[in-house]
Amino acid sequence: MSDWNPQVVKIEKVVHHPDADALDVATVLGDYPVIVKRDEYKAGDLAGYIPIDSIVPDTAYFHFLTPKAYEKYEENGETKQRQLGPKYSVGSVPEKYRIIKAKKIRGTYSQGMLVKLPLFCGFELESFTDGVPEYTGHAATAEKGFDLLESLKVGDPIVDLVGLKKHIEEEEENLPGLKKLGTNAEKPPSGWAIPHYDIDGIRKYIECLHEGEEIVLTEKLHGSNAAFCHDGTRLWVRSRNYYKKMDPDDMWWDVALRYDLENKLKHFPMMVFYGEVYGQVKGFRYDTVIENGVLLTKVRFFDIWDLSKMRYLDYNDRIKMIARAELDAVPQLYFGPWLDKATMYAYAEGTSTLNPKTIREGWVLNTRFERYEPRLDSRMQVKLVGEGYNLQK
Repeated sequence: MSDWNPQVVKIEKVVHHPDADALDVATVLGDYPVIVKRDEYKAGDLAGYIPIDSIVPDTAYFHFLTPKAYEKYEENGETKQRQLGPKYSVGSVPEKYRIIKAKKIRGTYSQGMLVKLPLFCGFELESFTDGVPEYTGHAATAEKGFDLLESLKVGDPIVDLVGLKKHIEEEEENLPGLKKLGTNAEKPPSGWAIPHYDIDGIRKYIECLHEGEEIVLTEKLHGSNAAFCHDGTRLWVRSRNYYKKMDPDDMWWDVALRYDLENKLKHFPMMVFYGEVYGQVKGFRYDTVIENGVLLTKVRFFDIWDLSKMRYLDYNDRIKMIARAELDAVPQLYFGPWLDKATMYAYAEGTSTLNPKTIREGWVLNTRFERYEPRLDSRMQVKLVGEGYNLQK
């Protein structure tokens, strides 16, 4: 599952921005705050939601994102600067200036952007009276435009409608001599498979948690997903998407060999140990070190899947097994009852427990005992990426 899902949304609530008379804060998809113009939206309206890490098209509609050009001039012996207008014309704006990012506007956090759906169905805004917009001028026929607009419903994707692309952040720095990503792939094992691992964001599922339910928050590390399993005969190594051939120059096998996972995990056959290989991302070295001019990545483990029983281990059982294997678990931030949202969200902020000079990416939430959550249609597990981390991207 992914937080990047541009879609049609219903505005759940709108409140005035506490420190800006011309702005409102709209809430969508459960708990995503988006700052908009005052009275532009009201609760119940449909809109297009563009999440952070989206690349918008190079069109006049999004040209306001373009950085401004300035020039210096002298006045009364003093050097000043003035704004000249957009630095780039429509059609020539580099992608890096068209990425939607999280922002704080007048001290209030905003995550993503809302767009008016009629404007992407070929209509133009003609007037705005008493909070009611009127559209006209469909490029083809009014009937076609209305049919398209009327067909849109909550949850529909808007990637093609708006012309969006996902910004892919470079998560694995190309360490000298190490292979990565799709290179060095091998065929999967026969008769069983390591489940793909991904976690959805809590903001869409905040109502799934009840006050007092026992949960655990662990630190979300910024690195590369990894999975290791010994089937009783050999060790299998997998990145997020590929099983990897044994090769000491492969980033995942490099970790497996240095941590002696072949020998350690043979005592836990058919148990999939999920971990995060970290240290290779610039700005997120954490507690890794350089030896003889070489950065030594590390791995910490956060989950275990029992292939025999086809279930994840409960949290305490998982931690005990990781310790028995003489491996390190990801840092625990909190263990106890789910409290109010503000208290829990605060654990996603600040610095890493592994290095006070590294910003904390966020947290992952598990219930103490594994349980099924109908709204997720999977186990009750969600993540929260911190506002501080999103703002520095």
